[in-house]
Amino acid sequence: EFHCGFEEEALCSFSQDKSDEFDWTRHSGSREGTTYTPNTGPSSDHTGSNQGFYMFIETSRPRLEGDKARLMSPTFNINSKSVASSSSASNNPTYCFTFYYHMYGKHIGALNIFLRQKGQTPTDTLVWSLTGNQGNYWRQARVNIHPTTAFQVVMEGVRGSGIEGDIAADDVTIEEGKCKDSPPNNLRSFASLPSCYVFLLCITQSLVLIGWQR
Repeated sequence: EFHCGFEEEALCSFSQDKSDEFDWTRHSGSREGTTYTPNTGPSSDHTGSNQGFYMFIETSRPRLEGDKARLMSPTFNINSKSVASSSSASNNPTYCFTFYYHMYGKHIGALNIFLRQKGQTPTDTLVWSLTGNQGNYWRQARVNIHPTTAFQVVMEGVRGSGIEGDIAADDVTIEEGKCKDSPPNNLRSFASLPSCYVFLLCITQSLVLIGWQR
């Protein structure tokens, strides 16, 4: 299991992408001498500690709408035993990527998570995305990823339409195996509902249609 709370300046070997427009910034709620844009961004890390650190994107000037900041994880090698036991591409080893995010402000852009797989030509696959104001709260996301080769996870913050658009991330974890619980996010679908609820919904709809036809 890999865990990073960004408490050390080394950032657990996370690195800034050199090809984007700006960088993520490491910060804590207790740090003095920094001015905050009102009505955006967290006042502490996700545990509520003013001493704890987190990463965030500062969207004040000179940032422009659509500017991107990408933070890249260290490279992970997939478990060779899991690959050997996989009989098809659909059985590639699964990893659970967990993190906390804070997206508060009327100008919030987007937070995107990419799976970057190594090779002659590295490929980025979007595995999670969220846009817009999510309230002044830290929330947790869990994402199942299925790499076929050595990989990195890329966190991309996108600047929205104005300065009240700071996005923060904290306490990142990557561990082998599926996420233990249904990945929580604000984009629910039938796929995330328990099968019994889906079954009851289908039965209810069928009974309504039968009654209506009579």
